[in-house]
Amino acid sequence: MSEFPPHVDASPTPTAFAPMRRRVAAVAGGTLSALATAAILAPPAGAAVEHTVVSGETLSSIAAANGYDASALASWNGISAETYVVEGQTLQVPTADEAAAAGLTTATATSPDTTTTTASSDPTVAPTEPAAPAPASWLAPVQTLEGTGYLDAGVAAAWEQMRQDALANYGVDLMPAGTLSVYRSSEQQSYLYDLFLSGIGAPANPPGSSAHERGVAVDVASEDMAAVVSEIGPNYGFVQTTEEWWHFEWTG
Repeated sequence: MSEFPPHVDASPTPTAFAPMRRRVAAVAGGTLSALATAAILAPPAGAAVEHTVVSGETLSSIAAANGYDASALASWNGISAETYVVEGQTLQVPTADEAAAAGLTTATATSPDTTTTTASSDPTVAPTEPAAPAPASWLAPVQTLEGTGYLDAGVAAAWEQMRQDALANYGVDLMPAGTLSVYRSSEQQSYLYDLFLSGIGAPANPPGSSAHERGVAVDVASEDMAAVVSEIGPNYGFVQTTEEWWHFEWTG
């Protein structure tokens, strides 16, 4: 089972190194087709409703709560349907008429409510995100886009060395997408897995089967970061173990 971090989590300046850049702060990938889509589907001023992302929300859950599928909401905002979103980020939610005019797929024909919709208001959202546990002695802190996360102490040291290499030689600061993009407790992994099973969360492994629970996995926040890690990561023990561009594991 592949995994996908639920928060993305915003990020550094794009570089010429990476073929495509996806910022967590909802910046679209750099292909011509994505730019064309953004230009065609950009919402008219004063029409779409602004939605501010709150903790626990994903692009899919926001779309579903407003009557759209994730690809439709992503297209309207000129981003990929796989873009991470983070707390405090603003998305534009089109009205039903705007969506129809743009040819977007809607789950229902209703217009979005003008008030902010949270994940907790969606009846399909059963689990509540567990509080982060006190870090165990074998864990060490690392900086993420959401704040302090943790990795196995040895892995954290290797990550910091690679991060300094990336800054010095590529001008890219390597950052995990969020606090759940590094070490996760069993309860946190179960929370993400339950969201996935409910149909509103990104793919996640069952608790007990994720490298994140061992503190040896990192989900980076953007494709330019991933490109750098793909190139220099093996020097520090980090390799891509799945088809997900964002997921790397330390193998020693």
